[in-house]
Amino acid sequence: MTWKSHARPGWLNDARWYYSEIGRAAADPVTVFSAVGRAEVSSANPGTPFLHLEPRFRLVRVLDADGREEGIIRSDGMVPGVRYVMRRNGNPVWRLSVRSIVRKRHALKPASGETWRFDTPFFWWQHLTGTAGGVPKLLGRVGPTKKLWFIWVEPGRDTSDILAAVAFMHRKWWRW
Repeated sequence: MTWKSHARPGWLNDARWYYSEIGRAAADPVTVFSAVGRAEVSSANPGTPFLHLEPRFRLVRVLDADGREEGIIRSDGMVPGVRYVMRRNGNPVWRLSVRSIVRKRHALKPASGETWRFDTPFFWWQHLTGTAGGVPKLLGRVGPTKKLWFIWVEPGRDTSDILAAVAFMHRKWWRW
């Protein structure tokens, strides 16, 4: 399923706009910026930092804009690289599963709430979609470099937990 295969969602005009950017450090940290209320963003005029993924050995720390820990993402299960879990205070927040050999499809199961399905880009020119209940709730695109994903989310669905999952998928996609 691609962005263009859907009719334009009714929420798109009011969408919350974010972008994730892979950092320059060797561990490939990711920062999600809010671009809500901005006509455009640039390196000279970036959005507002929203959250940050800080990779460590065998885990990724999820930090809010002020650097407070929101959770820890680790591999989950016997086979590394297939399932991940984000925990906060030891409790699962969500589980993310890779659903295709080429790592294009993912399922995100929050501890509470409905399951999301994500189609991530296989090639850099493809789009990102996130659906809940079979209906698009998140749309995105890559570019102008592979280190940037631009993300539009239905209002009310743009939680830090969902955006942490998208940023984590971006980092895994970048490193694959």
